[in-house]
Amino acid sequence: MKLIKIFSVTAVLLSLSLLHKLNAQVYFGIKGSYSIPFIRSSELKYDDFQDFILYKIRFIEQDVSPTISLFTYYRNELIYLQAEVAYRRVRSKFSSIDYLNFNDLTPVIHDKETNYVVIPLTAGIRFKNFKFGAGPVISIVAKENNVFEGLDFFEERRSTAEYGFSFTLGMALYRLHIDLSYEYQFNGVGDYLYFRENNQGFQQQTQFLNIGLGFLF
Repeated sequence: MKLIKIFSVTAVLLSLSLLHKLNAQVYFGIKGSYSIPFIRSSELKYDDFQDFILYKIRFIEQDVSPTISLFTYYRNELIYLQAEVAYRRVRSKFSSIDYLNFNDLTPVIHDKETNYVVIPLTAGIRFKNFKFGAGPVISIVAKENNVFEGLDFFEERRSTAEYGFSFTLGMALYRLHIDLSYEYQFNGVGDYLYFRENNQGFQQQTQFLNIGLGFLF
């Protein structure tokens, strides 16, 4: 993952340098995207010191709102650089069973909503109306709710910034841009979950398929 981050940052910096030296054109626009998350459901069990099960938590699914972004598009005959600032809302659904409550072992549903400011940076090459690129994705947590406060020994410790990487295949038709990107998040879907001061959350990474439609002014 470190190599991917280094590669992506290097690619963006090189593209900026080349665009500065060559005759580049700069455009601004607005873009709407629809994201399809790919992540499997999984379950974690939490024991006490005598190996007696206290809680069972299951990650069920994740839903992503349509994304609206402002973007800048720099290009010349060979390469391009695209930078965006977007808003994204992610809803993660969990269920929990509290085995300390012997009278009621019905699963309780928890809906966690996280609002992000997302900054994708993409650098790549152009061939006629097609563009091929890759780059880092920075997601800054703007707002979230804590959903496990009612369970003893649990705490949520969320990083302010989360990181990912994306590969993009796009088509530029005059002012209309169509982008199809695969996005991989380095942070786990629930790696912010701590039990008895230890990080014991869901570590599997979220993957998105993003379909975007942009218009340049």
